[in-house]
This record gives sequence, structure tokens and C-alpha cells, in this order.
Amino acid sequence: RLGSTRPPPPSLVKHQPPDTPAAAHPAASRRGRKAAAMEALRQQVLQVLASGDFSKLVPLCEDAELALQDELTGTPTPEQVAQLGELYAAHLLGYLLKGDLSAARFLWKRTPETVQQNQQAAAAHEVLCAKWRRQNAELFRQLATASWEPSLQPLVGELQRRSRSQLMDQIGDAYKVISVSRAAEMLGLGEDAAREAFLQRGWSIDDAGHVLPVPRAGAEDLIQMGEAQLQQLAEYVAHLEQPLLRA
Repeated sequence: RLGSTRPPPPSLVKHQPPDTPAAAHPAASRRGRKAAAMEALRQQVLQVLASGDFSKLVPLCEDAELALQDELTGTPTPEQVAQLGELYAAHLLGYLLKGDLSAARFLWKRTPETVQQNQQAAAAHEVLCAKWRRQNAELFRQLATASWEPSLQPLVGELQRRSRSQLMDQIGDAYKVISVSRAAEMLGLGEDAAREAFLQRGWSIDDAGHVLPVPRAGAEDLIQMGEAQLQQLAEYVAHLEQPLLRA
């Protein structure tokens, strides 16, 4: 009928779908999955650090760094910087534990600037610098005195132990005799602790305060050394003496 205002039948009314919540948006959903994957990797890294078995640390940190590439699109919050600083410090120290100084340097170069300013990441970088410059006393000082997070302390302790053991190997190969005070300074130890470490290795200490290092098993006598071995020995001595010359 003309002029009728009767509403159309319900079956002809188009129903509008409700507004889609922001959380259900595909992009937001992808970000949520990435964040969850990143947190899972972070937890795995923390578990490895707590376990004391660091054989899987570097591969895990490398996976975490790749996962971070899509996450670091804006300015991170202070909480995120703290978490990232912990991860990057673990990654860098893990490279040092493997003796891969070049990988550690490249990692630092690609570390975000905001993360480089984090205390943990900066402390790990100081360790790298001392290691790269062969400043042994500074290396051990930094490892011993930096304010490391509890999660990083097992890794720092292992790096300290291995670095000192490797340096003692080099001292044993490079010196026939060396003063206890000089060797202790190289190792970042007090003289009493150094004496104990030398005795545990079976090294003799005379009444004049000199230690007589014993070369590693299988080390060749100097007389039997060829040119390459003598060059390596000369480099050992130069590296060991460098921090003392700078002091």
C-alpha cells in the first residue's frame, strides 16, 4: 500500500557482523605468536645458563637473535632492554667461551645501540675488549668485579676458569722460570692463591719466590723446536708480557 511504513520481513534484513577485536587481527595474532616464540627461546637460554652445560648456548642465542629481527621494530621498553641485555651478554660470553673472538666482535657491532648501553651487555663487551687486547689482568678483574646478573654468573665463572687454565698452559709452555708475583699478576690472582694453583699443577716454587712451570704433556724441548714452534713461543711470551709493559 502506498505510504506504508511497515518494516521489511526479518529474513530480508542484512545482519552486520560484530566488530572484530584488535587481538583477533591477523597482524596482531602473528606478533603474539612471535613474541611467544621469542619468550620460549629466552627461557631455553636461561635453562642452559642454569644447567652449567654451555654446549648448546651459542646455537640457542643465535636462534634468539634471528627471532629478534622482526621484534625490534620500535623503541624497546626498559624491561625489554634488560631482557635483551641479558641475552646479548650471554651470547657474547658464549662466543668467548668458545674462543671465537671474531664472532663476538661482529655480534657487538650488530647489537642495537639501546642494548649496548645495558649494564650486562656493556660488561660483556669490556671482557671482550680485554680478551682481544690480551690484557689478562684486566680480563680477570672484569670477570670478577662486574655486577653480573645471577643468571649469568655460572657462565662467567666457567669463562674465568677456562681462561685462567689456558693462560697457565701458555705460561708453562713459554717459561722455564718466572717470579710468583709476575705470574700471579698475569692470572689475576693474589700470590697465595697463585702459589696454590701452581702447586696443584705440580710446579715447584723455590725459596727466592720463583716458580718453575712444567710444559704440557707432549710439548717439545726447545732444542728440538723448528722455526714455526719458536715463532709461536715468541708470540706467547709477547702476549703474556704485554699487560705488564702497559702497566
